[in-house]
Amino acid sequence: MSTEPRFDIIGAALADPSRSRILCEMMDGRAFTNKELACAANVTAQTASAHLKQLEAAGLTASLRSGRNVYHRISSAEVASILETLAGLSPTDHLHRAKNRNKPEVDALRARSCYNHIAGRLGVLITDQLITKGALLLQGDSASVTPEGVAFFHAIDINVLNINNTKKPAVKLCLDWTERRHHISAPLATALMDRSLEKKWLERCKASRALKITALGYEAFDRDFGISHDSLEGISLT
Repeated sequence: MSTEPRFDIIGAALADPSRSRILCEMMDGRAFTNKELACAANVTAQTASAHLKQLEAAGLTASLRSGRNVYHRISSAEVASILETLAGLSPTDHLHRAKNRNKPEVDALRARSCYNHIAGRLGVLITDQLITKGALLLQGDSASVTPEGVAFFHAIDINVLNINNTKKPAVKLCLDWTERRHHISAPLATALMDRSLEKKWLERCKASRALKITALGYEAFDRDFGISHDSLEGISLT
């Protein structure tokens, strides 16, 4: 019996454009019905059901029942992180075209949800500024929150000590697939996205992972993080 990992099962699950679109829809961290995912992938509900069965069998998604509805979501934060990393290997020609033609899709390059944290240009700039401010300490490929960071997050109503009460790290680095640089993930990053949505700094967009930066958000990210409006508009693609 072979002890090698079954990459063929994962590869087969990913090797379909409709299943790829379904996974991308789920990457905003929420759970969706079969009908919603069928719409996102532009397939019938029956076809979406078949795709979802294969994705769940591969361990990429999970389903849960609530009342009469069944909802589907990415199975874990670890799976979401792997999918984001795989996205970094994918071609970006379509992103360059979207940017150059100022298409609506470019909004997701500026700010989007990566499962349960902020990604895109905003996510990378937040990470850069936290490091510059001494709120995060980098050690190789890992990061930790400094005492200055605890005070910084406390000022925006995020209690790092409450977050960091498990054996899991409060913050990790996640390679951003459009910026090709790191943004933060793990519980601290989740708390930051939740706080940003609560404070109306960010708003979710319909049928997209894009996060709209509100007028309040531009003001807050400039005031608290030192991220200017112009730097957020300067979306980069490598």
